[in-house]
Amino acid sequence: MSFRIAYGNKYSENGWRMCNRDACVVANPLPYTNTAPIRAGDAATILNAWIIWYHRNVEPLTSPVWGWSNENAVGNSNHLSGTAVDINAPKYPWGLRSMPRDRIVKVRAGLRLFEGAVFWGADWGRADEMHYQIGYPEGDKRIAAFAAKLNAGHLGIYAPAPGSGTPAPAPAPAPAPVPSSSRPTLSRGGVGTHVRYLQSLLNRAYPAYSTLVVDGDFGPATEAVVREFQRRAGLPVDGIVGPATWLRLGVQ
Repeated sequence: MSFRIAYGNKYSENGWRMCNRDACVVANPLPYTNTAPIRAGDAATILNAWIIWYHRNVEPLTSPVWGWSNENAVGNSNHLSGTAVDINAPKYPWGLRSMPRDRIVKVRAGLRLFEGAVFWGADWGRADEMHYQIGYPEGDKRIAAFAAKLNAGHLGIYAPAPGSGTPAPAPAPAPAPVPSSSRPTLSRGGVGTHVRYLQSLLNRAYPAYSTLVVDGDFGPATEAVVREFQRRAGLPVDGIVGPATWLRLGVQ
């Protein structure tokens, strides 16, 4: 496990040390979660439990979950410390409030059950309804205490709830991790879910120069943003999203 300084910051916004990819694990508890590296230890215990709870009680996962990232347009982003996840990102664009009221009520109920260990990005001035992060700083005793409760069966996520007499529901079968080298190569003229994912990822991570319409159509605007990302990342500037570009985007 190794740590770093990112954009001049030793700690992310929630008080956790910036880390490298080797400090993270991919638990892959559900479909679409093999793209979400999370800081190993109590942070992974809590955030993976939140993903499972969200899938069961708020709405199913319908797009890749985002976790740790090597780069981010926000210099103290909690993704840089592996302590944040984005869920169903294409449905909830950064800066907009689009989640239906009944779904908000469910999220709020879950946050109360998680006792402050998870913070929701919708509570920032600029809404980020896809975003959930560890709610206490690194080393806070409440983190370890709540992770221990989860491992002991709290909420019936990792084990049967104490005294329930019934086994915990099994999570949905998870697909095998998909290496970045086998992700589809995207280029101008492409359409579909993978393009929507790319557009939303670029908007979320690089808002300084990416304000794409998330429509699943790889047109000239998307190509221009991809080229700008490649230029800044020191990659060949060809507008094609292949294995090297996916990897630099932090998609494992």
